[in-house]
Amino acid sequence: MNFHKVLLGAILIKPDLAPYSLPDLEIEHFPADLQPVFAALSGLWNAKGQLDAVEACARYPEQRTAIMECVEECEGEYIAITRDRVEEWTRLIQEQAALTRFQELSIQAASSLTTFADLPDLYSKMGEAMTLDREEQDFKAIGELVDTYIRKLDEKPQYIPSGIPVLDKHLHLAPGNLFIIGGRPSAGKTALSLQMACEMARKGYKVCYFSLETDPDTLTARAIANRLAVPLADVKAKTVPQSDLDGLAELHKLPLFIRSASGKGVGWVKAQAQRMQAQVVFIDYLQLLADGKAKDRYQAITGISIALHELAQTTGILVVALAQLNRNAAHAAPSTADLKESGQLEQDADAVLLLSNDDSQYLAILAKNKEGRTGKIPITFDKERQRFLEITGGVS
Repeated sequence: MNFHKVLLGAILIKPDLAPYSLPDLEIEHFPADLQPVFAALSGLWNAKGQLDAVEACARYPEQRTAIMECVEECEGEYIAITRDRVEEWTRLIQEQAALTRFQELSIQAASSLTTFADLPDLYSKMGEAMTLDREEQDFKAIGELVDTYIRKLDEKPQYIPSGIPVLDKHLHLAPGNLFIIGGRPSAGKTALSLQMACEMARKGYKVCYFSLETDPDTLTARAIANRLAVPLADVKAKTVPQSDLDGLAELHKLPLFIRSASGKGVGWVKAQAQRMQAQVVFIDYLQLLADGKAKDRYQAITGISIALHELAQTTGILVVALAQLNRNAAHAAPSTADLKESGQLEQDADAVLLLSNDDSQYLAILAKNKEGRTGKIPITFDKERQRFLEITGGVS
């Protein structure tokens, strides 16, 4: 089946379905011989808000034959034309265009004219090629939106649990969110992220953990201490009893993948995450992500923040990014103002959890939370065993 011709024929036969296809397509999505037809139909629809095969042929006589061939191609398939099918064909056309674009970039990467310095940009473009537009661009009537809500009443919101019940009570992480965990040195950012990554993987989510500071072997040791509830020192010294090591069987089954990302940027992370079909991405930590185009650190972190937000929004991946806090607030309760080097981080994040372990008092503060309450979270950090535990109390 020629999906390009069938789709164009379908929206000419049933013009009321054009709004569910045309706004999501571009002329580049079509082969050269059909680009003039798409341009003609898109131009007519944009000008009048409706399609009509007869009017299209009259307005664009040079495309009359090609237009009618699309109608005949669709009729020849003897398939009922429905909204679901039009949306499916639209998606298939987007995917084919993405594949073609990726192949073109691959050929460019293989060219003898391509230098090593060109590779980061090509990698980023490859990641963008694999990202299909998730936005619904056209207007929707409020009545249609209400009908959709009622139709989906039985579909409960999909939240991704952190694995810490008292945190999940107030924090509702969803696909496409950007969640920032900020903390001072030794506050447990990495330990918390590993605990969450393991718990999310245990729930069946495919998790990719990108480390820009710590090597995978060291992270593995921390994860083992956490899962077995044994001292990290014993794990490093390899003195954990064999009977305890039997408890690692579960880790073998987890869809959790760890990779060093030193010197890499958001484009590279996005490409790798999409290649792995990740549902959750952890980044430890975001201030170390590369951004060679920025003039200074403020611009760099601002650009990284925006890029992480776009990564989450355009792919539907939950992005959990760790961040350092400014040192000049080392003896005060942390706030979002302490996020290092750019206020853009607070703006782009859907939620921000701040950790502090000063003066023998551990603090975990949900400083921003679009989906619930903010305030102190009653958890503490068992540094020896790299575990976060709930303590008596509640969000204040």
